[in-house]
Amino acid sequence: MKRLAAAPGVQLAGIFGALAIVAAVWVQTDRRPPEWDHANHLERAALCGQILADRGLAGWAEIVEMSSFYPPVVPCSAGLLSLLFPPAPLAAQSVILAFLALALVSLFFLGRRLFDPPAGMLAALIFGAAPFVVFSTTNFQLDLPLAAAVSLALLALVRTEDFSRRAWSAAAGLSFAFGMLVKPPFAVYLLPPLALVAWRSLRGPDRRARVVNLGIALLLGGALSLPWYGPRLFGLPLQIASRSFRQATLQGSPEILSGAALLLYPRTLPAIFGLLAAPLFAWGLLALARRRASRGLLWSASLVPFVVFLLIQNKNYRYVLPLLPVAALIAAAGVRALAPVWRRGLAVALVCVSALQVGAAAFGLPPLGRWAPLGIPLVFSFPPSPAEWPHRQILDVIVREAGGRPATVSVVPNYNFFSVSNFRYYAVRDRLPLRWMRAWDDYPLGVEFIVLKTGSLGPAFSVAKAQRIMERLARGDPAFEQAFPVIWEGALPDGSQASVRHRRLRPVVGANPSDLARRLREGVVVFLDPYARDLDQLTVDLSAEPQALLRGEIRRVRLEAKSARVAEFARDGAQLRLGEIRVSLEGVLVNPDRLAASGEIELLAIERMRVEHLVVTEEDLRRFLGGLRRLGGLTVGLEDGAVSVALAQRGPDVAGRLKLSNGTGGAPLTVRAEQLSLGGIPLPPLLAHWLFRHYDPTSRLARLPMAVELGQIRAEPHRIVIGAP
Repeated sequence: MKRLAAAPGVQLAGIFGALAIVAAVWVQTDRRPPEWDHANHLERAALCGQILADRGLAGWAEIVEMSSFYPPVVPCSAGLLSLLFPPAPLAAQSVILAFLALALVSLFFLGRRLFDPPAGMLAALIFGAAPFVVFSTTNFQLDLPLAAAVSLALLALVRTEDFSRRAWSAAAGLSFAFGMLVKPPFAVYLLPPLALVAWRSLRGPDRRARVVNLGIALLLGGALSLPWYGPRLFGLPLQIASRSFRQATLQGSPEILSGAALLLYPRTLPAIFGLLAAPLFAWGLLALARRRASRGLLWSASLVPFVVFLLIQNKNYRYVLPLLPVAALIAAAGVRALAPVWRRGLAVALVCVSALQVGAAAFGLPPLGRWAPLGIPLVFSFPPSPAEWPHRQILDVIVREAGGRPATVSVVPNYNFFSVSNFRYYAVRDRLPLRWMRAWDDYPLGVEFIVLKTGSLGPAFSVAKAQRIMERLARGDPAFEQAFPVIWEGALPDGSQASVRHRRLRPVVGANPSDLARRLREGVVVFLDPYARDLDQLTVDLSAEPQALLRGEIRRVRLEAKSARVAEFARDGAQLRLGEIRVSLEGVLVNPDRLAASGEIELLAIERMRVEHLVVTEEDLRRFLGGLRRLGGLTVGLEDGAVSVALAQRGPDVAGRLKLSNGTGGAPLTVRAEQLSLGGIPLPPLLAHWLFRHYDPTSRLARLPMAVELGQIRAEPHRIVIGAP
């Protein structure tokens, strides 16, 4: 162990340098597109770099709004690099490697502070060589930066000496803010040791000064985190709960207290942490019992968060990665508790096993990942693949066929290397004027290009729509194939076939325009049936050139009805009765072949929808809101110029008034909240804005696949009216 204390800077540089070389070789060898979350984070990095390049700090508000769940620190660090270097995988991974360096240095100093320099160096080695850490150096995810932030915060927390040192207390506050701005779960890893140290400070001498220092740390951490977390104060807890449980249920994750769920992390710990590191960690937990000064901190920082993540239904190795720095310290403490002869032998064994683990995890050499004597691989392994995926070819084809104009592309599969996430990342990175969407529900509304794939389409829970589309094509659909002919095909490295289809509508041969117009009018009721029923006195007026109608082009469709019920009837959705309806649809596009063959309306595009007149009564609105699961506790009252609202929910109730007006900036209407209260307590304007943005529908309305215009909107006693009196 003494040799590990010699020249710590050189040894840390050696550990980091070896891991950096491995990561660089891996990234330069692998040709697979980034997977789901990996691609999403890279997309935000590219977007942040573009905002900074175009608008500088004036784009700060846009950067803060890039994601509702992930703070911008890590993506924007890579975005800043893109201002200096061309966008490339290795440039983005250099940010992850910088966080790895921070984690190694923090671990060394933390181990030196709690134990001695050899223990700190051993902890850095164990953490850096953990197979899942090696894997994480090759992916642009936030969990390795989060592990570095946890290590840094624990070091600062220890250096406060139970908040007796003011300078280090301030540094701890800065580290708290840094960690929270890396990823929200930072609080789960930090709060248990922070609570322990705060409790110690309250029991120690100079309690008043220590409480002041604790307050400084918490105030700094909270104030610096507030600009990002403040607007998400009310929505973020619901997102966390959804990700932890509801999404896990959709994915088919085992029940929380089932054996499969409770044993997942313990059974796989050697594969993700290390063959020797895992048993040393178990021994270290026991050996810490004789280390009164450090056991509470390390036990609380490891076991409490571990139990938290064990008891949420959504399981992922990434969630326990930030626990590995503390686990490495505990394993080093276990080695330190042994006799000197055992320490030396284990130190040598750890160095040798670490080298094997790194090679096996990164390149499958030796092939430890293939050996699973107990049904679990010895090492988590993810070797690179040099096989090229044709994303660049597909994007070139789409941009060329679109003539450089903006276009909407639907990526039907959700395969990890062939999904909307990685296509969208490449398009954002290269500033291509493309809008992306997943597989459609009923009609490819607004879709101009379709990207398809045979074979596996992705995780079973996420591909129901994609499977319906592929099954429909497999059965044969001449009308669809006429409207969307194949313009590119190519083989994929997984053995499947990819294709691109482009919307190209040609005149229907042998059809009569007046016959098509008649079929269209007659088909409107059937077309609207999934969404609108009981259409009282419906009239349909068409405006179209005869030759354009043969291509499915309609200048305007005007619908009038005395009343109607609207809902998602297929999903048994809440129903809303509308009265005095006058709606115009402009720039309508339908599939002419399907209309001519079967009379079915297959809607392909709408440029603009104008709601000229509409009336919703207070009684109908209340009945509709009562049928919504999320807003079932909402009651409204319609007054002259405003809508009074009261929302009964879990936790404090919300009440206030809403002012409706015609929208700006792409949204069809604007909703402004006034006199908001939470649990009966009036909220200041800033808090009222933070609360209401969670319920405000206008941002979602702005993302509709068509422009929507409303006539003059106003609230009157007992009804809402759109249009002239």
